[in-house]
Amino acid sequence: MKKIALVSTLALILTACGGGSDSSSDNGNGGDNGNGGAVTAPAAVKGTIDSVDTVKSKIVVNGYSYDVAGVVYGNTQLNISDLQSNMMVQIGGAQKAAGVQVNLEPTITGTVTAIDRVAGTFEVNGISLTYKLSNEIELGDWVMVSSLPTADAGYKVLSVVKFENDDLINHYEVEGRLSNLDNNALSFKVGAALIVDYSAAHVEDNAVLANGQWVEVEGSMNVNTLEATSVEVEDYSDLANDTEVEGIVTWVDAQQTAFELNYQGRFVVNAQTKFEDGFKADLKQGALVEVTSVKQGAQQVATEVEFDDDNATGDDNDNDNVGSWKEFEAEGFATSVNATDKSFVITTAGKAITIYVDAKTQFEDRLQFDTIDQQRIEVEGVVINGQNIAREIEADND
Repeated sequence: MKKIALVSTLALILTACGGGSDSSSDNGNGGDNGNGGAVTAPAAVKGTIDSVDTVKSKIVVNGYSYDVAGVVYGNTQLNISDLQSNMMVQIGGAQKAAGVQVNLEPTITGTVTAIDRVAGTFEVNGISLTYKLSNEIELGDWVMVSSLPTADAGYKVLSVVKFENDDLINHYEVEGRLSNLDNNALSFKVGAALIVDYSAAHVEDNAVLANGQWVEVEGSMNVNTLEATSVEVEDYSDLANDTEVEGIVTWVDAQQTAFELNYQGRFVVNAQTKFEDGFKADLKQGALVEVTSVKQGAQQVATEVEFDDDNATGDDNDNDNVGSWKEFEAEGFATSVNATDKSFVITTAGKAITIYVDAKTQFEDRLQFDTIDQQRIEVEGVVINGQNIAREIEADND
């Protein structure tokens, strides 16, 4: 396989702080802590590549160096020379002498159908994206796009890589937040605009689809509709203990005892949670973090939250939409409960607020959506594309 081009990566590279290592300072055990002591790589890692050393067959992900034994995307074997900085990857298992397998985890794969070099935008799979493409990438090229989520459940592009490979070209994949689910038409949207027809799709693990889930969809494009062959719900319920995940904080509760990462899953914060390169007070929507966690019962408990350097100083946190992240709180009687679109209304200070329930909403105090009508409740949530989406609903006993 021949790689044609890599789009220049972000000026502010998302370097991880965890191991403090790079390919030249690796001690063979996952990194160096800067004081001569070894830092053990996490059991598994999901994040962006910091650097690649093709001569030594090493890559650095989230600050930890790994010997690479193999590279794979789906069922296609690739080479370490195919890896570039800011590509999203997943690595299972700690550093081993024999090396690890690197799984590519792009957000979007497909054909470039529009480019506006003046505006710095392009389109893949009917999704408009903002990024300054290399002049070597042209209309009709097949690309892998790696990204982080934005406030409107869109995509902050980190890298765009062009491939020429018969096993990859015409493979279309999109990850994103599911919305506008229509169980009659067997369709939904991913992100803000892409329509997915899942009438002929295999839904992995027989999952029940619901608004608010983060899904990975594969299929073929028919104009601007993705005709799905498979749909998989992505969350963090099956994370192995001590896995480190990089991402954007997409919601934090008022007490900062729980937060959501990448719209995919919730982590609990307790007295044992360590904060690196920042403080608990820095845990806010839009923060770029690396989270290590363990499973305790049904909860994923954060053992360490490491902030990007810029987050700790209060500067730009590598997300252009940081000012657009919004949360809300409301309390009052739930009225106008609508089972069709899973919504209800709370009237506060004479203003009616419509609130939606999705797959990430958690009910407390034995409440359920079917029982909240006329109940006095407290709601915390996030604003996505102008909609108030509940994250926690509990009884208001005051």
